[in-house]
Amino acid sequence: MSMEFKQSTIGDLIESEREMVLTGAERYGEYFINASEFNTLLNNFVKSIDDPSKFIFVAFLSQVRKHHTLALFSSVRLHHIQMGLNLRQVLEAGAWAAYAMAHEDRDRFCEADADGILHIPKRLKIARDNWLNQNFKIKSDEIKKLKELINESVAHANIVYAFQNFEMKPADDPGFHTPFFDFDDEYKVKNDLWFIANIALGLIDLFYGVNRQYRVFQLVDDFNAKFKQLVNQNNKLKSEMMQHPRFKKHVKN
Repeated sequence: MSMEFKQSTIGDLIESEREMVLTGAERYGEYFINASEFNTLLNNFVKSIDDPSKFIFVAFLSQVRKHHTLALFSSVRLHHIQMGLNLRQVLEAGAWAAYAMAHEDRDRFCEADADGILHIPKRLKIARDNWLNQNFKIKSDEIKKLKELINESVAHANIVYAFQNFEMKPADDPGFHTPFFDFDDEYKVKNDLWFIANIALGLIDLFYGVNRQYRVFQLVDDFNAKFKQLVNQNNKLKSEMMQHPRFKKHVKN
């Protein structure tokens, strides 16, 4: 369902973005619902922390939750690039969060220079990636692939995405149209919402797997039933999108 949203003034933008989020389910149906419910589960799947020494995990989990919520909002507010950049943060913070479930020493996450300024040497990221690859290779490969997908698309300005909010006006009214919001493409937004949900699925599954070994937290009581329900719905939506003519055309090309 396509709606018109005002964007002439700052007030228009604020009100339109609010309306976009509140009408997400109306506009994008099950895709918004599945992404929203995965976001809710991501924010609430931990009932308690059994090992307070792993507080760095909680800090990174907070980043995962924050940027996943921002990605969800960005998708229905028609900011595809902003959505992708937030998901890049989700994946990076998710990798650190999993690593922090097994490691509590701050020196594994950052170092202070001679002036006391914290920085993250590349070797620490390599150590994290090596640990993930050695212990949870399937998830490690998934995160790497998703990060590469984002890095090769929305992470940098390019002509493809420049035309998501630019068009030339017709000859009888010459000029350019440069809206604040991306053009509303239902197929693309639904793809974004499925992607957002699927990333939450993958990270929750990763944390669940790491927790089985390190016993950092307790899951909420209804976790298994809720997670299974959302995974089944996500798979259903994936099958539906794969039948879309635009998807079939893309695969053929």
